[in-house]
Amino acid sequence: MDSGQARELFTKYSAAMAYIEVESPNGDLGIGSAFHVGEGVFVTARHVVENKQIREVCMTESVYIPFTEEELRTKKPHTFLNGDTPVHSVSNNALVIKRGPLFLPRTEIDVAIFEVEEINPRTPVIPLGSHLNDFLGQSDFVLSEAVVLGYPPIPMSTTPVLVGARAEVNAQVDLYDSCDVHFVLSATARGGFSGGLAFSEWGFALGLVTRSLLTNDGTAESGYMSVLSIEPIYECLAHHKLLPECQADGWDDLWNTQTVHFTRGDRGISGGFRVLGSVDSFDNGRRYHLTVCCDDDVEVFEQALQTATAALGEYQTELVEIRPRMTRIHIMGADPDPSVSAAITAALTATTRLFAQHGYTSLSYPPVETEDPQV
Repeated sequence: MDSGQARELFTKYSAAMAYIEVESPNGDLGIGSAFHVGEGVFVTARHVVENKQIREVCMTESVYIPFTEEELRTKKPHTFLNGDTPVHSVSNNALVIKRGPLFLPRTEIDVAIFEVEEINPRTPVIPLGSHLNDFLGQSDFVLSEAVVLGYPPIPMSTTPVLVGARAEVNAQVDLYDSCDVHFVLSATARGGFSGGLAFSEWGFALGLVTRSLLTNDGTAESGYMSVLSIEPIYECLAHHKLLPECQADGWDDLWNTQTVHFTRGDRGISGGFRVLGSVDSFDNGRRYHLTVCCDDDVEVFEQALQTATAALGEYQTELVEIRPRMTRIHIMGADPDPSVSAAITAALTATTRLFAQHGYTSLSYPPVETEDPQV
């Protein structure tokens, strides 16, 4: 990556970065990094914040966002770049955590997220990309280039300073203590980069800077910089229903969806089962819907739809036919509330039980809990 492209990425995304000052139980102070993924939600490394007091979260960089054509017609600009280009000046400084830090149940996953109370709506957002673990070949990113952003302490500096480093992806590795893909980068590993961002030359987050891979008791600088790929970031955001809409776009509600497939009768000639019906629930903390399908029995379909609708009876719903014998039930106007999530789960369970009573077998894993032993 030439210096011009690296500088362009730094200029565009530096204002998405924040440092986190923490205090350990023994009183030691430390610093880590975090990056904004939309709607005031930040990603960092779990080990940066777990079991520590967060003393400060602060963004240090500003960015200028050009006016759109619509804004030029309706608003009077106050800031100009190079004397003639109307821009918005975007900066945030100190932030107040509204929710978090939050982690995945699997303690070995070095990802944490948190949501802040107020943030400039034009704050840059780091796009996470689509390179999930199962989509990656053995060396898809090897010898591609990246920009690493974070806040490693600089000796003699009076304040935390955002550091940018150009790097090359040297390897793509599976670690014995992790089930997720890691990348090894050529940049020098330093304390404070943890929780920071490795941004791919192709315009999206390569992943989250986590740790230095060491042998014996070497210093951080003597190890390889490792970057955790993006799938566990998506998982953590979805698990806590904090996945911003801008990151969910294009995934067709993959995240926060639970699907139960059904079959009945014997295996087919090929030895497999034919999927005859399904129920899936979607709940991202803002939008809620349940989809019912039954292709081989219209009466079962109608009963399943009635069962699901009845379970959601206290909420206003709208039924949308996706195709014959497949209907989606939208919960309308519901505020984010655990009771809505509980209602969606209850409707999924009740409908699954209805299928079981008609001789269908669930193909989901893990299975949805019902009182019927067939499911």
